Amino acid sequence: MSCSKELNAQSLKVIAYNIEFAKNTSIEEMHDLLLPEKPSIICFNEVPGQGWTTEVGKLLKMSYSYEGNIASANHEKEFKDKTGKYYGKYKSILSKYPLSNTTEIILSEGEGWSPSTAVVADIKIGDKNIKLMSVHIPSGKSNPKKSKSNYLAKIIAKKFPKYKSIIIAGDFNDIQKTAPLQGLYDIGFNDSWEPAKVDLSEKTTYISSNKKDNYVIDHILFRGLRVKKAGIIEEKNKPLSDHKPVWTILEF
Repeated sequence: MSCSKELNAQSLKVIAYNIEFAKNTSIEEMHDLLLPEKPSIICFNEVPGQGWTTEVGKLLKMSYSYEGNIASANHEKEFKDKTGKYYGKYKSILSKYPLSNTTEIILSEGEGWSPSTAVVADIKIGDKNIKLMSVHIPSGKSNPKKSKSNYLAKIIAKKFPKYKSIIIAGDFNDIQKTAPLQGLYDIGFNDSWEPAKVDLSEKTTYISSNKKDNYVIDHILFRGLRVKKAGIIEEKNKPLSDHKPVWTILEF
């Protein structure tokens, strides 16, 4: 990269966070955790509906949001947040930038629970168009070639071939660089861990008392952008979810 490109580079800080339908967190607590991170984009997974994301956005001064309306595995009213006011396991996008072309894509093929979806929106920064996807996808370990992640890759290749810059962020329930995600790597995506040189050998994003279940399964995948930094947010106090938020700074 030339020095002029480095000086003129713009960046986005993207966070992906499965918040376990906010059963252990309030909107105010979520604000307190994420405000110091100064995010540009937040992709929430297992997030309550009914405007929960918009309310977090008001506190974070992130004015643009889009909530999907299809709950993962049809987990709806029985999964209530800490206050009892909000419910469900949806996907959403919260942004500092206006969102356009919002839609929700049903991953109708592939192994694992259903429905599984990708919540999709576009942002434009200067002359750069970027497509965002917030996902919550079941593991494809039992049949990698028929994983829903690989089915998502087929959808992207068919529906969005002209989009050079795409970010997919969320809970994939699979480890990076494994067969269930191979279809996405094959069409030009990369996860942020390797280029950012993050050592995941002793890391986890899923918090479980059974150490055998502790893996990094939450990722931010991208194409058409460059990674500057990446990491996992380690909470000092009691975790707000059974997942840890992950972040990436992407440049273009």
